[in-house]
Amino acid sequence: MIVNFLAKVCILKLKKEFLKGIFAFGITRIMIALTKTIFNQDIIVVLLTISFFLIALLRASYWKHAKLLFMGVFAQRYANQYLREENAFTERVNFITFLLMVINFSVILLKLTATTTLLEVIYLIGIVALFFILKIGLMYIFGKIFMLKDIAKLGVFFSFLFDRSLGFFLFPLVVVLCFFAFKITSLLFVLISVVCAILFLLKLFWLWKIGTSGFGLSSFYIFLYLCTLEILPLLALVKRVFYQ
Repeated sequence: MIVNFLAKVCILKLKKEFLKGIFAFGITRIMIALTKTIFNQDIIVVLLTISFFLIALLRASYWKHAKLLFMGVFAQRYANQYLREENAFTERVNFITFLLMVINFSVILLKLTATTTLLEVIYLIGIVALFFILKIGLMYIFGKIFMLKDIAKLGVFFSFLFDRSLGFFLFPLVVVLCFFAFKITSLLFVLISVVCAILFLLKLFWLWKIGTSGFGLSSFYIFLYLCTLEILPLLALVKRVFYQ
């Protein structure tokens, strides 16, 4: 009887210690998850604050040129006027909108991939920035190889005209995506995807139209360009981010 009693006491103590261990492990896991979530939100707040500052800078000092750039998405005459007015102000607008594009696209990818650590965030932002920089470099390299430097320069402008404008237009949606009180993440991702798809198709249409009617390029070469420098890099970036 005494042996059975002692055995039951030992079993109860073991169960108690086991439950305490499970509880402590669960609390630890929850705290780690909350810490990661808070850290992720802190990074997003910093990035969106930088975006807001850049937009405020555009609105306060460079809105005349920035407005021409954004309106160039819908009418080529505004884009042509922006090119004719090329100066130090337009170069600053190009740089600011490039930063906006990289930051806002990176924030969307951060939400999609649930990136938490600082190194992962820097890595992701670096991939996005490197993607656009390599694209610019390749376009200039092909322009130099085929002795079409002027066309390459215009190609870079019209290609990034849509990307930079998209980075600007997506800012309100990105803010809502990150800080809206209700859980409408899936709906917002669908809306962002629709906006991106519309502007991407508009971009392909304008590049095709400008290439054929403006520069008299062969449809075959324009098709190769669109596949090589517009569609394939985008697919490569998506694969790198989601299937790494």
